[in-house]
Amino acid sequence: MGDAEQFDLSFRSQDDSTLAQLNAAKWKTILARHPGVEFVWLQFLLVEGSTRMRMIPVAYFLKMIEKNRNLSLSSAHLHLLRDDHVTLEAAPTGTMYLAPDISTAFVSSRESSRVRVLANLVNENHTPRPECLRTKLVNLSDILSHLHGFDILVGYEIEVIFFKNGDKDGKDPMASHKLCGMNPGMRAILPMVEAIVRTLNQEEILLEQYHAEMTPGQWEFVLPPQRPLEAVDTLMKTRDIIFTVADDCGYRATLHPRPFPDHGGSGAHLHLSVNSSTTSDPEHTDPFFAGIINHFPSLMAFCLPLDICYERVATGIWSGGEYISWGWENKETPLRRVANNRFELKLHCGMANPYTSLAAILAAGIDGLNKGLPLTAGDCQTSPAYMSEEQRTKLDIRPVPRFLQESIEHLIKDKGLQNILGEEYTATYISVTTEWNRQLNNMDSMSQRRMLLENY
Repeated sequence: MGDAEQFDLSFRSQDDSTLAQLNAAKWKTILARHPGVEFVWLQFLLVEGSTRMRMIPVAYFLKMIEKNRNLSLSSAHLHLLRDDHVTLEAAPTGTMYLAPDISTAFVSSRESSRVRVLANLVNENHTPRPECLRTKLVNLSDILSHLHGFDILVGYEIEVIFFKNGDKDGKDPMASHKLCGMNPGMRAILPMVEAIVRTLNQEEILLEQYHAEMTPGQWEFVLPPQRPLEAVDTLMKTRDIIFTVADDCGYRATLHPRPFPDHGGSGAHLHLSVNSSTTSDPEHTDPFFAGIINHFPSLMAFCLPLDICYERVATGIWSGGEYISWGWENKETPLRRVANNRFELKLHCGMANPYTSLAAILAAGIDGLNKGLPLTAGDCQTSPAYMSEEQRTKLDIRPVPRFLQESIEHLIKDKGLQNILGEEYTATYISVTTEWNRQLNNMDSMSQRRMLLENY
């Protein structure tokens, strides 16, 4: 049994009637603030990474809350792909349940008749399912906090490319684009960008900054640092707002990693800071990042989950480079060191499921702390691709995997990471990710492109 199972702080058994009373009181407070709410969108996340939902009239949802009753869902959903096919491992039997997390309820200023509530996956007796992505992040955060004395803050950068709605193939990039610039062509979409920022502000998502990026039609939105679960919940909500507002304004947004081969494309960089009330000494925090370096080939199965993501594994486009390494303020290494206790992880794609990728990153860091690993593979002050083989060997710098299957093979052999994540959780992820990648690779190039632009 892995550390996450041994040290599960996410579930506190309470008398069902007490829990129902608490949730009902919270729910009535929400409805009092938003009397126009008619519908509940109970949202849940599966391994494949998109937000799914069940829609419930608000009156019936209150009855569910009062009786502490959860909605049932076929366990086959765990093996669902983005095109709604399932993997061969999906069984026709088995049931799981959607447990509303009332603390996540929010009503958009643009959709005052709907309240959205995130749900966790649980068993019939209300205990968490091992495949529940949100519970996994809570468990791993608790391990870091209670066993190691560290609180992790995570900040995401969202890079997104906008096309006009009629451009279904993504062949017509925005013209007159300039990094951090503002010219007549860019001013045409500025009302949309500002509508996105305005809506985020109304939803109390306070961006740190936003600006035009290097690829035509590309903008970056920088989210504030938060604890792991809150950071990913906020990321998903922000992406939903970006996509919805863009569509309302006549544009479509995409997280496609590299729609134009002559431009660098989009990543989904995340900043990780390891914080302690007693120390920021690298001697104590470096083992966390050493664990990430040590498990990096396996982590790429989560961070770059499709073969097309590896088109950004390249030298010269500042996407993280081609070698497992780190360096102070070096954008050509997968880990760019920003402070003694803070790194930016650059080889991370918008096509990744951010719950599973962050869980894997935290698990790798926990393994590094458990073993007291030294931080190797750096400090690089140039691109590792320009170093000699002798220099790379001296620093223990290895090449990264170049295809998903290579990353999956590393993950299958990585029993240390699986032990912390959970073997059942990992096996489900491998099954779904491998099959979805296979289906995409069997498409002709244009069909694949359309599928990716439609789904990401």
